[in-house]
Amino acid sequence: MTKLLEQALREVHQLSAEDQNAAAGALLDYVKHMRDVGLTDAQLEEVRRRRTNPDRKIVSHAKARERIGRLGS
Repeated sequence: MTKLLEQALREVHQLSAEDQNAAAGALLDYVKHMRDVGLTDAQLEEVRRRRTNPDRKIVSHAKARERIGRLGS
């Protein structure tokens, strides 16, 4: 077990039973779904292709946040 996880568990141990259950549920959900978040081989190849394109467009962090914010509208 890593030091960071040990620290997190010590802090969770100090919480109420209800909050401990919430933290445990969040951690279990994370572990259950962490492998589901990823790219297929085809998607990974597309990312590599786009990154090697010398004419690709790069947007600033602020512009990316703005675009992502519009998706929720």
